[in-house]
Amino acid sequence: MEIFAKAYDVKVWRVIKMGNYPLPAATPSLADPEDIDSYTKDQMEVVQVNNKARNLIQNAISGEEHEKISSCDTTKEIWDKLEVTYEGTSKVKETHINMLVHNYELFSMKERESIKEMFSRFSKIISDLKAFSKPYTSGDQVRKILKSLPTTWQTKVVTLESQDLKKLSYDELKGKLIDFEKTHLKKTSQEEKKKIVTFKTSTKIV
Repeated sequence: MEIFAKAYDVKVWRVIKMGNYPLPAATPSLADPEDIDSYTKDQMEVVQVNNKARNLIQNAISGEEHEKISSCDTTKEIWDKLEVTYEGTSKVKETHINMLVHNYELFSMKERESIKEMFSRFSKIISDLKAFSKPYTSGDQVRKILKSLPTTWQTKVVTLESQDLKKLSYDELKGKLIDFEKTHLKKTSQEEKKKIVTFKTSTKIV
């Protein structure tokens, strides 16, 4: 708003931040303040700047915001009220961003969670961060996912990290991990179950 107002008229920004310019005294004094034709040139310039400032700020806000500032008499009062309103909103926004960043940094795969479920949780965090203008690159996301995997995935992680991660996209990583989950990990899980069954059987025979 400041840059736009100054580009429009630097005096307009002064009115918004500091209040209306006072009307210069006239000689003789004005009999009727509403009689525009009786204004001196200096008085007319002040009136125009003050009105331009109010018009500029009112055109820059939404209908909902108009209701909030309807009781304000001066442009400065309008600005002060909007500033307080949006300063509070900014703090809420900053708190939300900090929470999302915290969730991102501590993100890890949960026990018994599938790759699809993990990526779904992670994508939600990334999407929310992007909405708050806090995006992470595909490379950042790939490295974060690899660091989030448990030790049972270590073999796959080492294999992937030995490659050029800059060439591995987020979606490609997801596909590779899903394939690994369906083949290697599933096979390993089945072998472990067989060992347990065999162990129990041999124990009963003894």
